[in-house]
Amino acid sequence: MEARVRVSRYAYAAAAWLFVVGILAQVFLIGLSLLGGQPSWQTHIGLGHSLSILALLMVVLAYAGRLPRPLKPVTWLNFALYVLLADVVIFMRQAVPFVAALHPVLAVLLFGVAGFLALHAWRLVRESVVIGAAAQN
Repeated sequence: MEARVRVSRYAYAAAAWLFVVGILAQVFLIGLSLLGGQPSWQTHIGLGHSLSILALLMVVLAYAGRLPRPLKPVTWLNFALYVLLADVVIFMRQAVPFVAALHPVLAVLLFGVAGFLALHAWRLVRESVVIGAAAQN
């Protein structure tokens, strides 16, 4: 396997796990605002928008790392859910509150998809390490 592909796969796995951690941090920040009495809405919003970098980076790295075909469409699903969550649904809270209420539901779905991608990326990286070690012997 080319070095560029291997590095891209490692970067994809790292980005996927950071994305999962970012979603967990988002949940913590909302809990802090709603239940902890510590307003952290602006931090939640800022972190949420910064997660777009990871979601987009994962799409690019999926192709640079030549990920197996099933992971590429799921990576696009991850990106689409993120965009829907952060850039579409949340801005409908005044006009269509019922649709805006899907924000936390989409976050749960996004967490599942991102977790799936992170686990599979980790397995893919581990398999390439095992194959690389076997090839050297």
